[in-house]
Amino acid sequence: MRCTRYRPRQHRASPVWQILRDHAHRLTDLDPATARALARFQRCGDLHSGFTRLHCPDCGHDYLLAFTCKQRGLCATCHQRRTLTEAAAIADEICQPVPHRHLVLTLPRVLRGIFQREPALLGELYHATHEVLTLWLRERAACPTGQPGLVVAVQTFGDYLLWHPHVHVLATAGVVTADATFHLADTGGWETLRELWRHALLRRLREAGALAPDTLARLLQWRHSGFGADGGEAPLAADDATGRRRLAEYLLRAPYSLEKITYQPETGTVLYRSERHWRTRRNFEVFSALDFIRAQLAQVPAPGCPQVRYYGYYSNKSRGLRAASAASPLVRSPIAGDRASPPTHAPARRPRRRKAWRDLIREVWGADPLRCPLCSGQLRPVAIVETPAEIHAALFPLGLAKLALPPANGPPRRASPCVRPFTLVDAATGARHPLAPPACPSRLPYLRPRVEKLRFRAEMAEPGESYDQLGYELAAGYRVPEQDAAQGELFADDYSQPDPPDGEPVFWQESASEEPGFYPGEAPSDDGHQADAEVG
Repeated sequence: MRCTRYRPRQHRASPVWQILRDHAHRLTDLDPATARALARFQRCGDLHSGFTRLHCPDCGHDYLLAFTCKQRGLCATCHQRRTLTEAAAIADEICQPVPHRHLVLTLPRVLRGIFQREPALLGELYHATHEVLTLWLRERAACPTGQPGLVVAVQTFGDYLLWHPHVHVLATAGVVTADATFHLADTGGWETLRELWRHALLRRLREAGALAPDTLARLLQWRHSGFGADGGEAPLAADDATGRRRLAEYLLRAPYSLEKITYQPETGTVLYRSERHWRTRRNFEVFSALDFIRAQLAQVPAPGCPQVRYYGYYSNKSRGLRAASAASPLVRSPIAGDRASPPTHAPARRPRRRKAWRDLIREVWGADPLRCPLCSGQLRPVAIVETPAEIHAALFPLGLAKLALPPANGPPRRASPCVRPFTLVDAATGARHPLAPPACPSRLPYLRPRVEKLRFRAEMAEPGESYDQLGYELAAGYRVPEQDAAQGELFADDYSQPDPPDGEPVFWQESASEEPGFYPGEAPSDDGHQADAEVG
């Protein structure tokens, strides 16, 4: 049920803010861009960093609206505001009323560390996706000159903030020819797409110098390559604008959700809850504060690096040419007869329509943030306060010169007497561990660099070694199996690996809902990465 009165968020009550406040200073190897991002995040929503003064002309009430950091990846709230704005523009202005598909392209674990050490290579994922899908859709639609419309997003995060680069694509289910005719592609052909994706990416990595020829030859010999291509069950209908917007929001979602995080400042640990993982066979992961910060910062995109790129019929050039043609039609030449001359000048490019902050609050929470809480009048901005002297002069009379730190709680939830608290239950013994899980060493493949210099990234691990083929130390107690080590462990996808041997307890979330694994009173989600919808 939506509220009728706007209540601004308390940024300092966020568990992520408190984790960074307590432990970010212990990181001494941060680059300048990351250090600036952390400083901006800690000032997000802080009145001491500047605010807009709103005034109600009816009752004289004043309201202070703090500035935000407007960052991607690091701040879930600001990221979600960007997601809602960009997704609406993609679905309403860029996508055409034709059938669309959601495609997911994955790569094997042996190649993922390359993109973490060399983030510039993430651009090869975009280019390889454009090359592969153009060839594949042209062949399936039997139209060698058509252009598909592609909205490509590279996500580097998996569940539990694992480094897992993969590609999400919102693509037309066919191609568009020069006369604006849409040709629907035939269904099927996923094996062909998977092999095209495999060879195109390996070739680009070879040309970029990231793979040696002998290593490339070994990769091409594997029977199970580890590359994946998933196109879902059926394409979206041409008139399903809501489905296109929902998929666009999924492409742009934040790497973590505040509702999954519980910070324990006494022990300096972070409890992250999500879907049950095949490797650990539990629905939570316990981080030290520094490990959580490192895993989180690894997902923050570089400044100026776009998260979404547009190709084919949806590229900036194609859309600009169509807009120019619509504004200035072709003029028939009296000499050439049926030949046409292009327009003499292109019209000015219209700025992309973006939703205002007030509209986003109304859409998400159903409340008007500019409605006066005293007389229900209309609040109006009267001043922007951003200098230290002006900020102190405005906050000191209100007793806000030094803000008290809120308690270290998670995001606020609806109080319900019938909801039981979150509890971890041992499936074997029935022992309960409320919000304090026992010591369970992680079996997830978080990268832990070795002390000595890294060798070539595709070097194979011998049976019994404690280092994987990427040159990273494996989890304690883990050894490469003797039989078919590289085939079974290095290239199989995370979702197709066999379960590890028993030896640790199995936990799930006990709640009042009928389906385990979700918060009480929270609707289940099928993706496990849904970011908070808070944008204020």
